Amino acid sequence: MDTGRHSIVSAFVIVTSQETSLIRAATTDEAGNFEIPGLPVGRYQVEVKADGFKSYQISNVEVNIGQIATMDVVLGNGDMSSATAGGDTHAVVETANTQLGVVMDSLDLSQLPLKSRDTYELLQLQPGVQSTLGADLFFGSDQPGVVSVDGARVRSNSYYVNGGHAGDQFINAPSLQPSPDSIAEFRVISHNYDAELGRNSGSVLNVITKSGSKTYHGTLYEYFRNNALNAKGYFDPQTPDFKQNEFGATFGGPIRRDKTFFFSSYEGRRLRQGITSDSIPVPTIDERAGNFAAGPMFTGVLQDSTVAAVLNGRPGCAAAVATRGGAPIAAGTRYAAIFPGNSIPQPCFDATAADLMQQFVPLPTVGIETFRSSADSDVRQDQMTARFDHSLNSEQQLSLYYYVTDINDGEPFSRFQAAGANLPGFGNRTRERFQQLNLSHNWVINARTINDSRIVYYRDAQGQFLSPQRTGLVQDSCRSVPASQCFANPGNASLGITPGYGPAFEGVPFVALAGSFSMGNNANGNFSQAGNVYQAFDSISRVVGNHSLKFGADARNLRFHQTYFFDINGNFQFTGGGPNDVGFADLVPNYLLGLPDTYTQGSANSLDARTTQLGIFAQDSWKVRTNLHLYYGLRWELNTPQADAGNRIQAFRPGQATTIYPCVLSSTDPLVPLVGSEDCSPTGPARSVFPLGLVLPGDRGVPPGLTHTYERAYAPRLGVAWSPGWEDGWLGKISGGPGRSSVRLGWGTFYDANEELILASFAAQPPFGGSTLIPNIFFNTPFLGQNGTVSPNPFHGFANPQPGTPVDFALFRPILLFGNFPPTLRNQYAEQYHATFQRQLWRDTLLQFGYVGSQGHRLLASTDQNYGNAQTCLDLTKIPGMSCGPFGEDSAYFIPAGAIPAGATLHLPYGSVPTVTGPNPNPISLVGLRRYSSPLCEPTTGVGCPPDGVPVFSSLFAMSPVANSSYNALQIEVKHRLAHGLQLLGAYTWSKSLDDASSWENSVNPLNVSASRSLSLFDARQRLVVSEYWRVPDSDLSHWSRYFLNGWALSSITTIQSGFPIRITSTSDRELMGSFDFEAPGEPNQVAPFHTLDPRQTGGYYFNPASFVDAPLGQIGDAPRTACCGPGIFNIDLGVHKIFHIKEGTNAEFRSEFFNVVNRTQFLNPSGNITGGSTFGLVTRARDPRLIQLAFRLNF
Repeated sequence: MDTGRHSIVSAFVIVTSQETSLIRAATTDEAGNFEIPGLPVGRYQVEVKADGFKSYQISNVEVNIGQIATMDVVLGNGDMSSATAGGDTHAVVETANTQLGVVMDSLDLSQLPLKSRDTYELLQLQPGVQSTLGADLFFGSDQPGVVSVDGARVRSNSYYVNGGHAGDQFINAPSLQPSPDSIAEFRVISHNYDAELGRNSGSVLNVITKSGSKTYHGTLYEYFRNNALNAKGYFDPQTPDFKQNEFGATFGGPIRRDKTFFFSSYEGRRLRQGITSDSIPVPTIDERAGNFAAGPMFTGVLQDSTVAAVLNGRPGCAAAVATRGGAPIAAGTRYAAIFPGNSIPQPCFDATAADLMQQFVPLPTVGIETFRSSADSDVRQDQMTARFDHSLNSEQQLSLYYYVTDINDGEPFSRFQAAGANLPGFGNRTRERFQQLNLSHNWVINARTINDSRIVYYRDAQGQFLSPQRTGLVQDSCRSVPASQCFANPGNASLGITPGYGPAFEGVPFVALAGSFSMGNNANGNFSQAGNVYQAFDSISRVVGNHSLKFGADARNLRFHQTYFFDINGNFQFTGGGPNDVGFADLVPNYLLGLPDTYTQGSANSLDARTTQLGIFAQDSWKVRTNLHLYYGLRWELNTPQADAGNRIQAFRPGQATTIYPCVLSSTDPLVPLVGSEDCSPTGPARSVFPLGLVLPGDRGVPPGLTHTYERAYAPRLGVAWSPGWEDGWLGKISGGPGRSSVRLGWGTFYDANEELILASFAAQPPFGGSTLIPNIFFNTPFLGQNGTVSPNPFHGFANPQPGTPVDFALFRPILLFGNFPPTLRNQYAEQYHATFQRQLWRDTLLQFGYVGSQGHRLLASTDQNYGNAQTCLDLTKIPGMSCGPFGEDSAYFIPAGAIPAGATLHLPYGSVPTVTGPNPNPISLVGLRRYSSPLCEPTTGVGCPPDGVPVFSSLFAMSPVANSSYNALQIEVKHRLAHGLQLLGAYTWSKSLDDASSWENSVNPLNVSASRSLSLFDARQRLVVSEYWRVPDSDLSHWSRYFLNGWALSSITTIQSGFPIRITSTSDRELMGSFDFEAPGEPNQVAPFHTLDPRQTGGYYFNPASFVDAPLGQIGDAPRTACCGPGIFNIDLGVHKIFHIKEGTNAEFRSEFFNVVNRTQFLNPSGNITGGSTFGLVTRARDPRLIQLAFRLNF
C-alpha cells in the first residue's frame, strides 16, 4: 500500500533466503495482496518494487513451521532506484491462522536448561501442555515427550520430524529425538490444526532440522554431571551414583555454491545413575522367623480341608503346632487357635516361599520394617543425522534426511505397566534402534501453485525390549529347595509351573504382596519387536484470488513384528480376603504359608501386525476482507483395524462357535474318563468344556482385525480470524490499531488411531497359548486349588496350531481373555473449540488469552464382559454349609437338593432359570459365577456343566468405545521475541479435565460407566511456566576486563503446578466381580472429606487413610475414581552462560545448569490402593533433588 493506505497493483515482491540464497517471487493483485506459499523454514529478506514508488527492503523475516507469516508493506513516493529500509521484523500477530500453538526456535533449543537434553521437554512450556510424570498413568507416561495436551490422552499426539512419521508404533510415543543442536525449530500445534494434519486427536509436534547454509558452520560440545555435584534426595539413603557424559558435534555448509548443502550431527550419551527404590515394607526380623506377636491376633479361619492336609503334610509342621499347644490343623479352625501367640512354626512355611524370601527379600534398612536402597542404571546412546538439500532448478528443491539412534539401556527396576518388582535384582535391559529416511520434493509449478511430496521410511526395532536381566529355568529359582520341588510336584508335574521355553526366557515368577514387596521377573518377559512404516504424502497448494487452497493425501502402511512373552513364569498376587486368609495386618503370614489369592500365567507367541492409515484432505483459507480470514476444511480418515498376518488373535461373540479349530480332548485329558468321549464340539458328549463364544479371524462375521473398518470418519475444520481495524477511542486502545490484534475462533473434529499395544494384549491366548486366572491356589503348586480343585495346565512351550488342527480347549480353562473388539469399532474422536484474543503489546511482545475446550467421544476403556455376579455370591453365603467371597468367581458350587432355606432366593448367573426359591427340589451346579463362566451349563439340571468344577471362562476384557471426556480451560500466553538481549515465554493454564477413563488400560465400572467419571489422571488445575533467556548487557571497560566481564547470559525455566489427581482403588475384590486387567474397577467408600497433609510431618502420609474404608461385600464403593489432588510442583531450572569470543564467527561457551536450583522436595503421588494396608496414602517417591550440569561448547 502507499502512504495513503491505498492498494498498489502489480508490485513486484522478491523473497530471498538469507541462509541458502533461494529466491521466490510474486506480484500483488488488484487488492495489493501477495502470497508466496510453501517457503522452507528460515530467515528471509523481502524486497518490494513498484513503478513510481521507492523500493522497500526488510531483513530477518522469520518463517516458522506451519505459519502464515503476514506483513504490511508501505511504499513511499519516489524513484524505484531509491530504497526504504524496513529494518528487522517485529512480533507478528496471527491474523490469518486459526491454529493454536507455539514455535520453539534454535535459541530456545540451544540455550534453555534441559535436564535430559531432550527437545521434547520444551513442549511443556506452552499453555495446556503438561508432562504426566507422577500422574499414575501407564507405560511410557514418564517420558519427556509424552504429554497431555488440552485434555487429550497422552498417546493421542502426532510426532513428525521434517514432516515424516516419528512416533513408535507400540505406544505412540516420540521415538525420533534429534539432538537440540541439530534442530532449527519445532512447533506444537496444540489445538484446531488444519485439515492437512490428522491421524490423532491430540496435538501435532513437528521438528524441522537444520539445513546447511552458504558458509561452513558447526559446534562441538560436552555436557557433564556426577554425583559430587548433586544434592541428596528426600528418600535417598545416600547421594546416588551419577556419572553422565553427553557429547557431540554438528557440521554443515555448502557442497555446491547456492545449489547443494549438507548438515550432519552426532551425539553420544554415557550414563550411570543410581535409582532409589520406593520405601518398601518388608518383613521384620521376627516375622521372617514366623513371629507375628507384635501385631493384632490372627482373625482368619482355615476353611478348606485341602489346606489343612497340605500343612499337615509339611515335614514337622503338625508336630511343631502340637508342641506349641496349637489346635490340630483341620478345616474350620481359627488360625489364632492353630498358631497361638501369632507364632507360625518354620516347618509350616511353604519351602519355596521361604527360599525366595531369604534370597530376594532384604532386611529392613529404615526402621524395623522398611527397606530403601539405590541401584544403578546404565545407558549408552549414539545418534547420527545427515541432511542434504539440493536445488534442481529455481522451481524445484530436493531434500534427503537420515536419522539413526542406537540405545542400550539397563534399568534396575522394571516398571512396565506397573508389572515390575519393587525390590532390586529384577531389572531389565532394552536394546533399540530408531531410524528415518525422508525424501521430500518441493515444486513451484508457477507463482500461485506449489506441489509438496514426501516419501518416508521409518523403523523402530527393539532386539531386546524390557528383557529381564535375571533368567533361568523357573525350577532354578530356588537355592535351598531342590529343583524337582521348586514350583513343582515330583508326583504330578502338571501342578507346577512348566513354561517350556528354556533358561534364556524363563525366570523367577512374579510375586506381589499388596502394600508390601514384590519380586520376580517383569510379567511381560523377554520379548523383541520391530516395526516399519512406509509413508507417502503429497499436497498441492493453489492461490486463486483471495482463496489459498490446499488438498492432498497422507498414506501410511504400518507393519510391526513382535515376539511376546507374557507372564510365562506365572504371577502370584497376595491381596487378602480369600477363604483361607490368615487375617493379619499384613500379608506376610499368607505368603509364608504359601496361600496366594490369585495366580495368572500366560504364554509366548508372535504377532505380525498390519494396518493401513489414509488421510485425504481439502482446505481453504479465504481472505474475505483485508482483516478477515475464514478457514474451512475437511479430512477423511481411514484406519484399517490392526490385524495379525497369521490370524493369531481372537474375539468373543456370545453364542457363536468357532469352526476354525475342532475341539477334541487329548487322550490323556482327565476329563475323558468322566465324559466317556474325546468329542468336545458344541454338540459332543464333552461339550461342557467347549469355549462357546471364542471366535477367530475367518469365522463367520470375524474379519482379520476382529472388527470392520469404520469408513465414515469425516473430520470437518472451521475457523475465523479477524483483526480489528479500530484506530481511535477505547476500542482502538484495546485493539492497538490495525494489524496489532486478532480474534480467532476455531472448531474441528479429530480422530484417533490405535497404538499396537492394544493388539499385543490379544496375543498368545487360546488356542495360541494359555491365559489363565486361578483363584485361591498354593504357591508351590499353583494348579492345585485350596479347595482341592485341579486346574488344567496348558503351558508347555509355543502353541501355533494350523487351521483345522484339533485343539483340546479344555486345557486352557478357565480362559482369561485379554482383549476383544465389538463387530464394528467406530473410531475414537474429539471435538476441539476455542475463542482467543491476541494483542501486540510492544514491538516484540505478544499477549494471547482465551477459552480452549474439547470433548472426547467413544474413547477406548477396558470393560469386563464377564464379571462375577455379586448377588449370586451373597445368596450362596446364606445357604448353610456354603461359603463365597472375594476371588470366588471362578470356583464351583454344588448345592444339594433342599439346601436353600425356605423362602430364600438364589440368583443364577446363567441358564434358562434366573432364580430358584428354597427349598430347591433338585441339586444345583454352578461352575463359576460369571455370565459366561460355563456357556453350555444349565445349573438346575447339571447338563452341560464341566464335571471337574473348572469353568470355561474367567474374565473377558474388551477394549470398548464407552468412555468420554471433557476439558475446559483459560489459557494465557505472553511471548517476547529476542530483543535487547531478552527472550521470554510465559504460559498460564487454569483448566479442568474430566473423563471416564484416562487411558484404555483404565477399567471402568461394568455396571455403570458414568459412575467412573472423575478428574482425569493428568488433570492439572493450575499451571504456570515461564522460560527466559537474557544476555547480560556488555560493559565498556578495558579490553581485558571486557574479556571476563562481558559475554554473560542467564536462562531459566520456572514451573508452578497444582498436583495430579490420586487414583483411589481397591484390589481386594470387595465388589465380588473378580475383574483384574491392568487394574481393578473397585473403589472403597469415602467416610470423611479428603484433606491433604504434609508428609514430612505425618510419617510420610499425604492424606488420612481413615477417610476411606472398604466397601461392603458385593458393592463398588462410593469414593470417586480419583481424588484431588496430589503434591504440586514448584521447580526452577537455571542456566549460567559465559561466552568467550575467539574471532569473527567463532566463540567458546562455558555453561553451568542447575535443575531444581532451590533443592525443593517435590513429592510424587502417594499410593491410592486401600488394599495396600499401611502404604495407603503413603508417599514413597519424590522428583529429583538439585542436579548440576557443566558444559563446554565451541561454536564456529
